[in-house]
Amino acid sequence: MENVKTNITLDFFRISNLLSRYGAKMAADVGLNSIQQWVILRTIIAKGDISIGELKEETLVTKQNMTGMINRLQQANLVALFTDPEDKRRTRVRVTEEGHRVYEQLSDLRNDFNRKSYHIYSDEEILVLSDLLSRLVDHLKEA
Repeated sequence: MENVKTNITLDFFRISNLLSRYGAKMAADVGLNSIQQWVILRTIIAKGDISIGELKEETLVTKQNMTGMINRLQQANLVALFTDPEDKRRTRVRVTEEGHRVYEQLSDLRNDFNRKSYHIYSDEEILVLSDLLSRLVDHLKEA
């Protein structure tokens, strides 16, 4: 069983490399500098206005890296920063109209990629895979 677990871990590394390669091309095709910028945009869109601290926790990005990425997204007019009305010490971020436009372009590329990548699985298998991976991510975040 340990060999199977090792093979799974190594497969995750290979999958990560492949997804990074495809994801970087999709991100570049819409003018983003990195997959992380894609992840940040998606997280903000999914959560709505979010504090930078919450965004850091959601995306598992360090504070230093998050600050740089948010600054680059702001310079590209993809996000806007504002002071939290309930806590003036806190900075919040929202996606701009341009950010939504770029994300929609990316969504089309992502949907095409997903169709090509996941057609080998049934809908039920995809749901099981999603659940298993979510549980593993949650477990590893706690470790």
